[in-house]
This record gives sequence, structure tokens and C-alpha cells, in this order.
Amino acid sequence: MGPCVRGLVVCACGSTGRVPESINSLKRLVELDIFDFVLSFAGVSTIDTLVVPAINRFIENVFVYDMKFWTALEQSFGEDRHALNSSPVMLSFAETHIDTENKRQRVVDTRVLAYSNFKDGRPWGLDIYRCSCGAPAHNMIFHPDGKQLHGKQWILTKMKYECLQCGTVRRHIPCPSWIKKTDTENFGRVSYQWPLSLSQRQDIGITH
Repeated sequence: MGPCVRGLVVCACGSTGRVPESINSLKRLVELDIFDFVLSFAGVSTIDTLVVPAINRFIENVFVYDMKFWTALEQSFGEDRHALNSSPVMLSFAETHIDTENKRQRVVDTRVLAYSNFKDGRPWGLDIYRCSCGAPAHNMIFHPDGKQLHGKQWILTKMKYECLQCGTVRRHIPCPSWIKKTDTENFGRVSYQWPLSLSQRQDIGITH
């Protein structure tokens, strides 16, 4: 792999890795075999001083240590809580799979790696969570509900929220099944396919 790998890192924020049309444009760069991976950010803002060290480690993992792209991301951003807490990371990447006829197939996957932080309004890494009234996550207060689990079971901890806009209180909310905890041993790291489907968006209160 090494020097044959073609990658693009977009150190931007806002719509770049957040709006479906933009996400799909970045994915197309991989699907059309222009790049083997595209890394961008899916948060509202990106602070260069926080994310650049993790970007450097990701690039080193890929080009020096010949890691698979997702593993390289988990062992760079996944191990840097400050970088991941500042913004979720989007990675669109191609892998070679062997089909049932022993033929090689190029398969493109696009996921987000995020940090779950109830206190800062990002339950399971989702700063796009909404109340049933339409209020955004920054107008809501999130807390663990009931027994707070730790270790490998932490993601099974249920959530409660209070909406500051309409006063709604909801309890016993489980983590959506499409959100996966990462293979890293670090607490709070999750991943999910990106962009979210309509049903996934509805799961977190987005109705349009």
C-alpha cells in the first residue's frame, strides 16, 4: 500500500462533512476511485490546534505503518479525547473484499467516529439530536438515566433529557441500535454510517 495510497484530508467544518449533499460529493471522490480515502469533520466547528496532531497521527498510521484506514482513525482520533470531543470525524474509504467467486471487489464505506458526551449536548456523539418539538441539542439537557454502566457495557446506559424550549422530559431512552461502540478500549467512542438514513434521523428526533 504505502505510497500508492491516495488520500484527501479536508480540515473544514460546518456543511462540509455535515450536510448530506456535501457528504455524498466527498463519497463520490472515493467511489469514482479518485481517492482511496477522504477525511473530513462533521461538527459545527473545527479547531485546528486540537485536530491537527490527530490528523498527523492518522496520516502516519496509514502511510508509515500501513494500517487499514478505519483502524488508523481509531488509533489516532479514537485515542485523542480532546480532538474527538471538539468535532466528530467523517471517513469515507475503500476496502478490497473477496466475493464468493474469489474475485476482488472495491467496497466503499463511510462512517463517523464521535465522542459521546451527555454534559456537552452530544448523546452518543450526536450533536444533531432534537426534541419532539424540534428544539436542537443545545437547547436540551442530557443525563444518564438509571444505572450508569461502565466498561464494555457503557453504551447500554439509558438516557433522559429535558427540553429547555418546551419543557418536555423523556426518560429511559436506549442508544439506537445503529450506533456502535468502537473496538478501542477508550470510554465514549462510537461510530455510525454517514450520512444518516431517514429512519435513523427520525430515531433522534429529526423530522425533515
